[in-house]
Amino acid sequence: MNGVTDYDVLDLAGQEENLDRLCDINDRISKMEKEVKRLKKVKEPLEKGIKSMLENADIGITVGYQVDYKRGTTHRFNSEKLKEEKPDIFERYYEERPLRRFSIKRIETAGEEFDF
Repeated sequence: MNGVTDYDVLDLAGQEENLDRLCDINDRISKMEKEVKRLKKVKEPLEKGIKSMLENADIGITVGYQVDYKRGTTHRFNSEKLKEEKPDIFERYYEERPLRRFSIKRIETAGEEFDF
């Protein structure tokens, strides 16, 4: 973190309609994401049961369905191990990049005026 604590503030007067619409869309997305989480919790035990039935088989077949549970490998870079074993190399290639995070929330203003 670069320690930024002083923020530039801009008056967005006149954009309330767009901001309302964006907040509404964000609320709908949030509800959908909660529903996806709930469905994943329902899916997990069903999937686990099928995987358990397959045991060492790569493919299971029944009328109307084929289930693939094939073996494979994945390749991942272990940055923690590099940092531990070769800290000089890790530091040479480690990069810190600036970012900007966007968020929006409704606030209660009760018709207050803002002094920018």
